[in-house]
Amino acid sequence: TPIDVTLYNIPMFASPIDVPTVLKLAEECPRVVAIKDSSGDLPHMMRMIAAVRPVRPDFAFLTGWDAALMPMLLIGCDGGTNATSGVAPEITRKLFDLTMAGKIDEARDLQYRLLPLFDTMLYSAEFPDGFRAALKLRGIEPGPSRQPRSAVQEQQLIKLSDQLQCLLAAEGFTSEPASGCKVERSVDPEHIAKIVQGVVGELKKRGMA
Repeated sequence: TPIDVTLYNIPMFASPIDVPTVLKLAEECPRVVAIKDSSGDLPHMMRMIAAVRPVRPDFAFLTGWDAALMPMLLIGCDGGTNATSGVAPEITRKLFDLTMAGKIDEARDLQYRLLPLFDTMLYSAEFPDGFRAALKLRGIEPGPSRQPRSAVQEQQLIKLSDQLQCLLAAEGFTSEPASGCKVERSVDPEHIAKIVQGVVGELKKRGMA
């Protein structure tokens, strides 16, 4: 292939990619430059890093399991491609920076704050409707769903939206919290733009954007 390829291991929806397969592709295919692993399996990630990094030090390991971003970074992951970053990039970027700076206590606190948001988006509706609902609450219109929803699913999504609005309000990400929710933090839209610009700039430096 004339372009770089990132492998994607997501056992929730597809057959898992085992360590020997990743190692073989890394050794034989120089254009295979990274893997995004959404298994959330810490020992599996450690085995991959231990097997591949000695023969391909340039190979990037990315976690796609938002609930374990901090521990994945601590065992040697280079970063993450996380769906929650589309909804609350402030949290995931700060979590990355704190972890890489060795500020473990602060990073751990942030990881626990990220956990309920991720779990609610992932498990409370048909994937990826939870993430789409959260985007809409932040003022980003995701467009129509690819699959039609039943009346039961529509009711689930309404309930999910209320839960998400509470969680987002708790982090200061929505200006109009759901009933019973309290805004505890404020968010500057310009700060969000700076985060996005910074990430894009780093990707360009690495030739990935």
